Amino acid sequence: MPSYQQSVDQVLAGLNSRRQGLSGHEAEARLVEHGPNRLQTETRVKPLLIFLSQFKSFIIYILLFAVFFSLLIGEYVDSLIILAILLLNALIGFFQELGAGKSLEALRQLSALQATVFRDGQRRSIDAAFLVPGDVIQLEAGDKVPADCRLVAATRMKVDEAALTGESVPVDKGEAVLSGEIPLGERRNMLFSSTAVVTGNARAVVVGTGMATEIGKITLLIKEAREELTPLQRRLDSFGRKLGMVIVGICAVVFVLATAKEFLLNGGSREALVAFAFIAISLAVAAVPTALPAVVTIALSIGVKRLLRKKALVRKLSAVETLGSCDIICTDKTGTLTQNEMCVRHAWTLDGEAELAGVGYSPAGTVSVPLSPQLYRIGLICNNASLREEAAEWRITGDPTEAALLVSAAKAGVAAGGERLDELPFDSERKLMSVLTAEVAGRRRISSKGAPRELLDRCSHVLVGEREVPLTDTHRARIAAQNDDYAGRALRVLGFAYRDLAEAEPFAEAGLVFVGLQAMIDPPRPDVVASIATTRRAGIRVIMITGDYRATAEAIGREVGISGGVLTGAEVERLDDAALAAALAAGVNIFARVVPEHKQRIVAALQAQGHVVAMTGDGVNDAPALKKANIGVAVGSGTEVAKEAADFVLLDDSFTHIVNAIEEGRGIYDNIQKSIMLLLSGNLGEVLIIFLAVILGMNLPLTAILLLWINMVTDGAPALAYSVDPYGAGIMARVPKSAAEGILPRPKLALIAVLGVVGTVIALVLFARAGGNGDDAAAVTRAQTMVFNFVVLYECILVFVIRHGYRVPFFSNGWVWGSVLLCVALQALLMYTPLCEVFKIAPLAPGEIGSLLAGGALFYLVSVLYQFVVGRLRFA
Repeated sequence: MPSYQQSVDQVLAGLNSRRQGLSGHEAEARLVEHGPNRLQTETRVKPLLIFLSQFKSFIIYILLFAVFFSLLIGEYVDSLIILAILLLNALIGFFQELGAGKSLEALRQLSALQATVFRDGQRRSIDAAFLVPGDVIQLEAGDKVPADCRLVAATRMKVDEAALTGESVPVDKGEAVLSGEIPLGERRNMLFSSTAVVTGNARAVVVGTGMATEIGKITLLIKEAREELTPLQRRLDSFGRKLGMVIVGICAVVFVLATAKEFLLNGGSREALVAFAFIAISLAVAAVPTALPAVVTIALSIGVKRLLRKKALVRKLSAVETLGSCDIICTDKTGTLTQNEMCVRHAWTLDGEAELAGVGYSPAGTVSVPLSPQLYRIGLICNNASLREEAAEWRITGDPTEAALLVSAAKAGVAAGGERLDELPFDSERKLMSVLTAEVAGRRRISSKGAPRELLDRCSHVLVGEREVPLTDTHRARIAAQNDDYAGRALRVLGFAYRDLAEAEPFAEAGLVFVGLQAMIDPPRPDVVASIATTRRAGIRVIMITGDYRATAEAIGREVGISGGVLTGAEVERLDDAALAAALAAGVNIFARVVPEHKQRIVAALQAQGHVVAMTGDGVNDAPALKKANIGVAVGSGTEVAKEAADFVLLDDSFTHIVNAIEEGRGIYDNIQKSIMLLLSGNLGEVLIIFLAVILGMNLPLTAILLLWINMVTDGAPALAYSVDPYGAGIMARVPKSAAEGILPRPKLALIAVLGVVGTVIALVLFARAGGNGDDAAAVTRAQTMVFNFVVLYECILVFVIRHGYRVPFFSNGWVWGSVLLCVALQALLMYTPLCEVFKIAPLAPGEIGSLLAGGALFYLVSVLYQFVVGRLRFA
């Protein structure tokens, strides 16, 4: 049987232990048998492997292919430039990801605690790593539980298990035996490693250490969770493979057709074969978007800096874009949607109801209706918590429920008064706490708080106005109805009562005067409702996954705007994977009382349906799902385990920053997409110019060195300038991109094709008009110069044509304008200095520049007209 189903004596007997603890000799033997109380961790990824992993991309393989052939044909400058770009790209990614993969190390650090243990009948403090099953330990308020334990004896014991179960309220603990299958969060006689003692003290026997603890099971889940490729990684990889096949195919066609034509006309020669191989290789160099890896990496790095300003720390570079692609956010409740601070919302007596305003534990706030001060005074007296202000933030010590009562009394302007004489602490059987105080004129008073039904059973009178009247069945019915109303709204309800004692009367919880109720909840964050509404407009579904109770989860869901079906962890347990997927498809959006395994199953089921899933959380119990999800987002106040398992860490806990990150991710994706379109459009034009010239039997319009210059000057700077482009209007009013969609959707590919074809036709017309098809070497050189300059102009115009399709203001990015002016300046420098002889081109005359500008104007007009017509047809 599990330990929680056994008596203390049975557990001790099963562990061959005693209430006085083990001997030192027994503990040493068990340490050899069970090993240290540590979590097993995997070997950390070495920096060299992180660096090498930056080259795992098909686009990178294509560029390495281009380097190889550039070396083969003697283009050493080309090779060095491409290698420099690859190295820069790898270094940026390397330094960004060097700190990743520390989840298991953080888990191990949780065990680096001191424990008070009984050995050889003596109380000792030892490193928690040396605890063994059968050890008996002592725990006090403020201690962290060092291992999984069965309680032997407990006094006023409350434990914060939010990090493990997600429950926002500290759990009452006692040693009583439990029967039946009970969820982790309801095992009241058990303590779990990594949780924290809030109040009371206890003696407990260790039943599980290291990997045998509940935390150990989570460690295994993190090990087993496979990290998913981001949508951008998948799309770029698919894009690279397709591009590679197209490049190889075009080069092969050019080589075969040119060789066949030469063979048929002139019989073929070795020199001709080498020349055509040179043309094919030049075409391959032109086709490869050399700047793409650097553009993507730098765009993501800029996004990292922008997100940092928006309170989101990025731990993994490639994850920046994923939030912009996600269509589902699975969010924890406690500390993410809610403030993780109990707050009294309502106070009630038979005279009326008051609503209390304010945020968190701050005593600033108002009470809508004045009620009997006794209601708040009892909450102050029956209280062992404390409240203090540190660095403009209010912090508590003790039970959050009691801290909420301190705040409600402060808002009502009530002080405690009276000297505490005695206390009957809360326990799980009585469900009450009572304090005896000395009042004025030598009177003594009992003040009691606790579960309303149990408290009413001990009351004989009720306070109406300032009069104590006999408690009638009508009064009881009204009080019970109000309690049920609050409980139905998932509020935590406490009742309050008092009695003045006669001189010799004993301190007993009987004959009390019922005063009223206070109802509290861990409230939603003020900005969450608007943030969830924004995600809904953006086509993103929000699913709440929490370890808290069903009623609480439903109530918070209603408040923040998460609707749909509800399933508990027990119900999820009974569903197979297909049934769980069907439930998710049917609109179940709230999961309550779940355990880490359920969270992983939910994320996996959504991913299997093709969704891109973001998972938010703060607890140890969230870590496996954070790692499993496409993107893991940990909140700033969460555990180190959650932060190390996540891709993002919010520097504060606001859900709004997740929405900001989604907007940033979408914007980054748009800018990367613009860069890819620019690179492909330009490269497609270069490829088509050479390809069609060879097919049509024309002279070569562009040489290898001219292609290199174009790629170096017009590709890099403008594409990089897109990285800081502002985001287009309505970016959060569109649905997420489909996971099946390529890096460029069909309308974008069609635009690239049109731009490439139009630019190619204009370039070949200019080439032919300038005498490029003749045998005059000087005329061919001038024709090549015309095409060379037109392609540079064409790619500069492309910068603005592509931005137009993203609804970006024309003059909004000075870097774009600067990059275009830099291209023009470099081109002029090349044309009208001795460098033109190195590149074997001729300076253009004013008339030729006029023809060039006319060709550019025609290209721009056709491009804008095409986008206008397509846009009208799309919305017709």
